[in-house]
Amino acid sequence: MIKLCIMKTSLMRETKETRVEVSLDMESRETSVSTGIELLDCVLKSLAQSAQMGLKVAAHGDLATGDHHTVEDVGITAGSAMARLIKGGKGPGNGCAIVPLGNVLATAAVRFGEPGYLEEFSFVSERLGGMELENFSHFMRSLAYNGSFSLYLGAKGDDDRRKAEAMAAALGSALRAAFKGQW
Repeated sequence: MIKLCIMKTSLMRETKETRVEVSLDMESRETSVSTGIELLDCVLKSLAQSAQMGLKVAAHGDLATGDHHTVEDVGITAGSAMARLIKGGKGPGNGCAIVPLGNVLATAAVRFGEPGYLEEFSFVSERLGGMELENFSHFMRSLAYNGSFSLYLGAKGDDDRRKAEAMAAALGSALRAAFKGQW
């Protein structure tokens, strides 16, 4: 099982396009998210609530040119912060969750120790809540690879917003299960 050596961490990432600050707190439930991208804010809040962890994200990016850099850098920074919490232990933790939300069913599975990403979902729309929906996958992949965990995400249903929210909630629940007894 994975050992959490620290219960809080903060990271900042600054590039030519973005400045992202992320704080994770396993002993808190306080959430404050501001990325300038409404759907990404919603996804991060849902993930934190389901994981039962404190999350603070402040991101400033070049949104006039699109959401790609901000979405990617938030994923990289949040994943890197998650990886900082994990030290030592006997082996990777794993967890999974199935979350229904209205007419949507989402599934997530995680295993720490080896990065990977697999998805089985599609969106009908191209853009939602200020975000190109192709970047949802990019966010999740960046989170998993930088967090050093394998991530499977799936969703069925016909409501894109609920799919994104349900997958974030399923991921949060799977993370909580992976860390059970550690947080």
